[in-house]
Amino acid sequence: MSQIRLDLPQLQVKLLINAMRSLKVGGSVVYSTCSLSPMQNDAVIENAAVIAEREFGIKCFEKSLIRLQKHLAPTKLYTFAKNSQRGILVLPNLRSNFGPMYVCKLQRAA
Repeated sequence: MSQIRLDLPQLQVKLLINAMRSLKVGGSVVYSTCSLSPMQNDAVIENAAVIAEREFGIKCFEKSLIRLQKHLAPTKLYTFAKNSQRGILVLPNLRSNFGPMYVCKLQRAA
């Protein structure tokens, strides 16, 4: 694995923290990847939240995307991973030529 790929989660954390810093209280940011890797998905959300609170006093909470998931599920074009701790992870689907896609919405509380 190349060093660039190994460093990608750290870069993603920095980018997400910068997005969180630009939010007003009540504002939202959507973090999305085209990766199945928990290191680029859930771990980025968790690390960014910890660092943003510790270094900048920024508190964000995860907004539920269950409505999106319920809206897409009946189409049977999308399969959702059950092991995602944060956000939703759409698994690849060859029939619909789609995926993977990870989405997590964060809202700034303080």
